[in-house]
Amino acid sequence: MATLTITNNKPRGVVIWDPVFEDETLSAPGAATYVKGTVLARKTLLDAITEAADGGNTGDGTITLATVVAGPVVPLVGTYVLTVTTAVTNGGILQLKDPNGAIVASDLIMTAGAGAATVFEAAGLEFTITDGATDLAVADFFTMITAADGDVVVYDRVGAGGAQIPMMVLHDEEVFAGVGTTPVRPIISGRLRRGDLIVHGAAAITDAEADALRDFGIIPLATTQLGELDNQ
Repeated sequence: MATLTITNNKPRGVVIWDPVFEDETLSAPGAATYVKGTVLARKTLLDAITEAADGGNTGDGTITLATVVAGPVVPLVGTYVLTVTTAVTNGGILQLKDPNGAIVASDLIMTAGAGAATVFEAAGLEFTITDGATDLAVADFFTMITAADGDVVVYDRVGAGGAQIPMMVLHDEEVFAGVGTTPVRPIISGRLRRGDLIVHGAAAITDAEADALRDFGIIPLATTQLGELDNQ
């Protein structure tokens, strides 16, 4: 009797049921292969920030090196305003408002010292204020302008500007020969096999990442075989 050979004509997919897809464009920073099940994110902010001291300031202190930083807070798009609330010799105390006018940080204290530079991290932003020859006065202010991005990117646990927020899943493998973009149809909601969802370069998703995906309509479920769910 001949031996029966069974061949899978189609590899198992990540979907269990109820998938919803969306046409997007995936942006990659360089050559890489992203397998199906790779978790994706949306970069809401450009990396560059435009920072400046107001031209009418009494003091000539400066703001430099403003960047979006990694962490749970993703800054809003628009103009952040950093205002001196208390004048201090060779220093000052400042307050930060977001583009909606809400106070997101107060009592930001500069290191007092002639020409001293103080690095601050607040509301998902990092910036440096440097004391000038003339002290800052109350109501002097600086601006930091963030700009929108919108690219779909590979989720990055230590990313910034939205890249650190998992929200969709790659349905098919994508291979990049270098920096570039390609049209994709990621899964934006549905029940998916948790064991097939991965963080590029880091393997399986964590419980926290699974919970974060649920916020966007993706339900990662632990399964050993599809029949376990079919028979419920």
